Amino acid sequence: MPLSIQYMTARERELIHYLLRCEEETPVSTVAKELNVSSRTIHRDLKAIEKTLSTYNLELIKATGKGVKIQGSPESRQELELALLQPSVVEYTGEERRTLILCSLLESAEPIKLNSLAIDLKVTVATISYDLDKLEEWFSTTNLELVRRRGYGVKIDGTESAKRSAMSHLIAENFMESDLFRVMRESIKNKSLSSDTNTISERLLGMVEKDKWVTVEKILADMSDELPYTFADSAYIGLVVHLTLAMERISQGENIEINEAYLDSLRDTKEFDVAQLIIEKLEKVFQLTVPEAEIGYITMHLRGAKLREDQDHRLDLDHFSSAVYARALMKYIQDETGEPLQEDDSLYQGLVAHLEPALYRIHENMTIHNPLLKEIKRDYFDLFQIVKNAADKSFQEIELPDSEIGFLVLHFGSALEKIQNVHKVNALVVCSSGIGSSKMLVTRLRKEVPEIDELKNISMMELEQEHEGYDLIISTLELNNKEYPNIVVNPFLTEKDAGRVRQYIKQMTEGRHPRTRQKDNTQTVEDTKEYHSYEKMVQEIESFQLYSKTIVQLLETFRVLSRTGSTEVYSILKEACTVIEGSYSSKDEITDKLWARYEIGGVAIPDSRLALFHTRSNVVHEPCFQIKPLSTAVPVHAMDGSITNVNCFLILLAPENEPVEIYEVLSAISEQVIASEEALTLFASADETRIKEQMSQSFRDWLSKKL
Repeated sequence: MPLSIQYMTARERELIHYLLRCEEETPVSTVAKELNVSSRTIHRDLKAIEKTLSTYNLELIKATGKGVKIQGSPESRQELELALLQPSVVEYTGEERRTLILCSLLESAEPIKLNSLAIDLKVTVATISYDLDKLEEWFSTTNLELVRRRGYGVKIDGTESAKRSAMSHLIAENFMESDLFRVMRESIKNKSLSSDTNTISERLLGMVEKDKWVTVEKILADMSDELPYTFADSAYIGLVVHLTLAMERISQGENIEINEAYLDSLRDTKEFDVAQLIIEKLEKVFQLTVPEAEIGYITMHLRGAKLREDQDHRLDLDHFSSAVYARALMKYIQDETGEPLQEDDSLYQGLVAHLEPALYRIHENMTIHNPLLKEIKRDYFDLFQIVKNAADKSFQEIELPDSEIGFLVLHFGSALEKIQNVHKVNALVVCSSGIGSSKMLVTRLRKEVPEIDELKNISMMELEQEHEGYDLIISTLELNNKEYPNIVVNPFLTEKDAGRVRQYIKQMTEGRHPRTRQKDNTQTVEDTKEYHSYEKMVQEIESFQLYSKTIVQLLETFRVLSRTGSTEVYSILKEACTVIEGSYSSKDEITDKLWARYEIGGVAIPDSRLALFHTRSNVVHEPCFQIKPLSTAVPVHAMDGSITNVNCFLILLAPENEPVEIYEVLSAISEQVIASEEALTLFASADETRIKEQMSQSFRDWLSKKL
């Protein structure tokens, strides 16, 4: 069957695109509203597209009282989808035309005449002028300015970083992660880059020489073990886009600038070292000299990335604020829903893992694309409003964009689903959008498809290595690989999706599915339990011993220091560091370290009377936790950007380059402080005996979970 189709209007093409995405019958009124036309127009266009559908063995179903839908095999639907993307279909929608205009403007250093744009897009100058009016709204969300003058033309003014950000945003808006993955992966396998992408996609990719996409992705893939995190597919693609645009723009002589003081603060992070390594490899491959400012921006991108999965995430003291916000959100939403969310440790760890980079992104004005936002708002309308209200209350001085709210909704939606029903499952799940959507899909699979025995959540990057031993891959994106038996489902797993998965499994168990792999169901006792080697058991015992030793040392040295009458933050810190004994070699240096950390960001806990000052330094000899109470409340910068009156300074000191167990214990103290409103009140009381008793009990419970 030919991939090209006869000429059709942009509206007809848009109608087919929309209906192909709909699984169930959709009322004509809903379609009309989505496409911003009248129902009468939709009825007329439905007649026009029936011939095209029949050419691809598809049928337009019109169910009275229900609506319309396209019916046919997944293969036929995909073939038509690809055909619609071919360059032979030359009439663009207004949105597509404006995307092409933006591409031209972002690439050009000189003004472009409106007549030139009109000729390229085969429309009138008046249409181009109208498109530019519409684009003014888009520019209001960026740090760029659209300059338009008669006789001059049109041009984009702004910094290089703002232009790159706009390019990245355009690519994210127009490319699903799976599409970009497929383009890059197929390029590596020497397949055509343009066999099934449309002119819009080609134009977006064309902002960079195509071989650069492939090269950057290959370098990052080879460095996967050296990257600081396991990335979500969306975050990984974001890093590829960022680096590729950087290499292209540097090769054109466009360099980025960064504040030197801020660059200095980034140099102390582990991500800066990784960014340097990435740049060294890129410089060799592309024969470019990359300025240090670029390393700073890559560091920012790494620090703003999302973790893909829950690991044994322990609170990093440098990101204590993310734990504070996680607790606040959980309490608010528990009060609203009546469900015991505050007891869900998995939800807490997932929120901390997500909020840590999210807060950084917001602070640095870095945008993030949420491809599921529209569906989240539609299908979880009530929960979205609850989470948005919770964010407004918890982040009083920080405005979370809807894209970030959407990701938080996925976390809470997953937790609420899990409370209702949990089952063991058996499949690989490939979900490109990160922790929240992955959890949502996994939880709904557990609820709706109890036939599955095992479940493992992986990224698309891991598929080739991880598919062995699994009969079924459930994916939220088209894998375009018949080697792996797979089913594509919506991240929210509709009833129809669940039925298809159950039917697939039924065929497998009955031996009718052509790709069924029979598994030996006989298991030995050794197969049913985790095997622990002698070395691993010794390692666990040694870790437990170090946990215990560190806890005892902290409890024995814990003190509530004498109350101070000083009202200046630096003076209070210096006074405290003067009397803390045996923990460090230089009181002046440790005071300066605490002060430098305070200057980077707020340390007061919102809605409390506490401020947590902490640092990690090579002048600190042993971990230390002490409290400095104040006679008079002092205004201190809080974690949410506000100013909070504080009457207790919590001081937490850590040595450099110690075993991870020591930092886990110190992080556990931070978690104890924010565990509840009662805990905040207790630590603010500066009652040494009661605090030490509470810490002892909390550590005992914490250690029991480690066993």
